[in-house]
Amino acid sequence: MSIIAIMSLKGGVGKTTSAMHLAAVARTARMKPVVLDCDSESSAHRWAARAGEGMGFEVHLANRDKIAVQLRELETGGRVVIVDTPPNNREIIARVGQLANVVIVPVNPTGLDVDRLQPTLELLADLEAARGELAAYILLSKFNPQRRLDREAEEALTGFPVLKQRIRGLQAYAEAFGGMPNYLDEYKAVWKEVRGDLEPARTPA
Repeated sequence: MSIIAIMSLKGGVGKTTSAMHLAAVARTARMKPVVLDCDSESSAHRWAARAGEGMGFEVHLANRDKIAVQLRELETGGRVVIVDTPPNNREIIARVGQLANVVIVPVNPTGLDVDRLQPTLELLADLEAARGELAAYILLSKFNPQRRLDREAEEALTGFPVLKQRIRGLQAYAEAFGGMPNYLDEYKAVWKEVRGDLEPARTPA
C-alpha cells in the first residue's frame, strides 16, 4: 500500500522515535502498520522486543541483502510500511528511497544539525532525478519555540519543504521506549500533512 521512509545521514535526530510514533498513529487510524528496522543498532526492534505483546504492531529487522524484496512483501495486504533507516549509510537510504511514497527527514533545530542537513538533501535530489517525483519533507524535532536558536534554525529552513507541525522535546517521547507510544497528538498532525502522498499515483484505465 504505502512506504514511509524516515531518513537522515545524521544520527541522533529522532528517526526511531518518529517511526514508532507514526506506526502507532497508523494503528489508531485502523491501518495495518509495520516497521522495518534498517539501523545497525536495531533500536526499533529492541523497543518492540521490550514491549512484547503490548506493542500493537510488528517490527521486522531488515535483511540488508534484499531490502527491496522485503519491502514489497511487507506492504502486501494493504499495510503501511514505516522504515527506520540508518545514519551514514547512503546505499541503504538510496535503496529504500527508490521505493518510498513519502520521505520524512527529522532535523534537530541547531545550527550544526541544519548545516549537516545538506548531504541528505543532495542525496534526495539525486534519488528524485533517478526515480522521478519524490514527496520529501523536513520535520523539525525536539523543537522549542521559546528558544532563539530554534527559531533561527526554523528561519534558516525557509524555502525548504518543512512540515508545519513541530515535534517538541517532550518527556513523553523520552519515556516511550519499550512500550506502545501513547502521546500521539503531534504525530497525528504530521500524518495528516503527509497522508495525501501515501498512495502512489494511479494511471487512469
